[in-house]
Amino acid sequence: MRRFLKFLIVSVIIVVVAFGVYKFSNQYRMNTLKNNISWSVAYKNCKNAVAFDRAENKDTYLAYDNYIKVIKEDGREETLLQDKSLKIENIVYYNNKLYFISKSTLYGYDLANKELKQILDKIPAEGKYLDRNLIIKDSKLLLAIGSATNSGIASDDGSYPINKIPYDKSSIDITLNGFNYGDKKTGAFMPYGNSSQEGQRIKAQDLGNSCIIEINLNTNKRTLYATGIRNITGWDLDSEGSLIGIVGGMENIGERPINRDFDYLYEIDKGKWYGWPDFSGGDPITSPRFKGDRIVSNIIYNPPNKTVAAPIHQYSDAGIIKYLAIDKEGNVLGKNTKVYFDKKGNVISEISTDNVVSDLLKLKDTSQIKGIKYSEGYIYILDSGIGCIYKLQSEDLDLKFNLPNSVWIFICGFLFTLTCIVIYKFHSKKNK
Repeated sequence: MRRFLKFLIVSVIIVVVAFGVYKFSNQYRMNTLKNNISWSVAYKNCKNAVAFDRAENKDTYLAYDNYIKVIKEDGREETLLQDKSLKIENIVYYNNKLYFISKSTLYGYDLANKELKQILDKIPAEGKYLDRNLIIKDSKLLLAIGSATNSGIASDDGSYPINKIPYDKSSIDITLNGFNYGDKKTGAFMPYGNSSQEGQRIKAQDLGNSCIIEINLNTNKRTLYATGIRNITGWDLDSEGSLIGIVGGMENIGERPINRDFDYLYEIDKGKWYGWPDFSGGDPITSPRFKGDRIVSNIIYNPPNKTVAAPIHQYSDAGIIKYLAIDKEGNVLGKNTKVYFDKKGNVISEISTDNVVSDLLKLKDTSQIKGIKYSEGYIYILDSGIGCIYKLQSEDLDLKFNLPNSVWIFICGFLFTLTCIVIYKFHSKKNK
């Protein structure tokens, strides 16, 4: 009877541990939607993080609203910088420094001497479509600044007081056609309620909207890299060093609604104007494709060019595609395959160099994707809602038994317990 009770107690412990392991593992569970790939949890304790990046020594830097921490390769964590006045949006690592945006300022943080410096100030910081992103290209820092408005006209949607409604600042000199919109007769690139005149000139701002700024990190000198880009919601470099970005399409809302626009995948070249707000996806806004009750008129009288570059790919909706990582070597997927987050389907998806789209992972309802990065041959995905960073990898023969650590712990514990029971029974019989 005593031996039976011991066995029963051990069995209950195993069942409780098994349930705990299942519950713990299921917290991070995702469904794999494509063969020959697998995922694992690379880092935990990432809840509410807003951005991340990885260094060449495999340290991972996580940004939160008002602090930044590092997770070492061995799992140790350290808070590097904390300031309640910060509101961090984006972060990038380069040459033992961290660069990040907070409100209207771009900062650089030297990891060696723990020194924080202001690099750029008075960056546009208000607007519904004001995505701001950072990337390193050719040893220079690129800063993407999105639009304050949907299609160039300030609109009152109740988000701001009337006298503080954001409007777009042009990054190039333009002349307006003089069309005004809505009950308040608001003109393009004008404060809400201010009308424009035909032939009115708008001067370029040092830091305007819908553009990319290139910053020389040695001198802090800045130049205009590209313009006429509504907003960039994710970008990366391919194996050839080309800059590939997701550009958000205009929506059918506001004082100048645009019908049937989409999100796009673009190769972004230095020195080009990509047409916003009078072009989208390479098509003029006067195209019947965008027509609502009537044809949409051009805002700009003197565009830099009459045709603009076409996208690499056109998606099926607007405002749904975000974050981007490119498999440069083809270690996880095909070479130069683009991986991104589709928030409409709540999935991680890919698009091949042949423009074939496939879903990779189905996310949990509580997931909040805040970044996707390619590093050291893997795709890393920050899920701020679940609180972890997933690692997407190729499922070759070497990875078929790459179970989560918690499962291996349970298996080892179960085998150890079973071995102890067998040994105990063997000695009990021998002593009789």
